[in-house]
Amino acid sequence: MGPTYWGGALFCFLADIQIRRETKNAKGLQDALRGILEARGDIRRDWELERSLEIGDRATGSHVLTNLYLQMRDKQVDTNLNALWKQLGVSVEAGGVQFHEDAEMSSIRRSIVGTEAAPAR
Repeated sequence: MGPTYWGGALFCFLADIQIRRETKNAKGLQDALRGILEARGDIRRDWELERSLEIGDRATGSHVLTNLYLQMRDKQVDTNLNALWKQLGVSVEAGGVQFHEDAEMSSIRRSIVGTEAAPAR
């Protein structure tokens, strides 16, 4: 698998985290994707990517998707995943994954993995 595949996965991961940070964990990437589907954006339509990103941004009340795409589209972006895992409270210790509840973004991690209810909208 090439850089486009992993770059897409990284884009989604970073977008989810940024959306959750900007909305105080009230919305995430799934809300953007749901908004795109509600606008009838699916495999049956041939849309420009920018249109989908704008619709997803409207669904989250942010500009995360568009801004992240502009940042990542033409160049390799170096992401310090070790620092990000630490902020999320994820580490590998004694051969297993450990979660740290005192981490800066542990509530975001819990929301992403579905172990914490999102705040009321």
